[in-house]
Amino acid sequence: MHPLAQRLHDDHRRLTQVLGVLEAQIDHLARAEEIDFDLMLDAMTYITEFPNRLHHPVEDVLFARLAAIDPTASDACLTQIAEHERLFHDSAAFYALLEAVQMDEATLMRDRLADAGREFIAAQRAHLLREERELLPRAEQRLDSAQWDLAAQTASAVRDPLDGTATPARYQSLYQAICPLR
Repeated sequence: MHPLAQRLHDDHRRLTQVLGVLEAQIDHLARAEEIDFDLMLDAMTYITEFPNRLHHPVEDVLFARLAAIDPTASDACLTQIAEHERLFHDSAAFYALLEAVQMDEATLMRDRLADAGREFIAAQRAHLLREERELLPRAEQRLDSAQWDLAAQTASAVRDPLDGTATPARYQSLYQAICPLR
């Protein structure tokens, strides 16, 4: 397996863990239990910043290469690339909604906020599932090392702050929340 393929799989695993933390808070919200808005905002900051700025650009190059050499994968690849942009906007919108509710700038019934959170999480998970079950396995089969290397060149030297190689000062609470999930 190319090192970039492993990195993408690892990124997806960590994002799934962060979605689990967010989902647990949404569940607390739905049951009218105490929630940790700061933890929810940390999760949304991570989801908005890391995948959308550092992870998706690499996948965009990879999926564009796959679409160019595998016409049967082209539609799925182009759809996934377009979805990266939509997910960025969805992430920013849900973050803004949480922040407004926390700051008492928006009044939203608890069940509506919980429903919005569940829809957001479901869309993120569906996206990850398509990549893990369809596109990355297809890319691993069809792309040669040179094409993987080309995609890897777009990968930033910036590491995922939750990869466990350093203490993530910005995401300390989030890191502690996902540690039991590792």
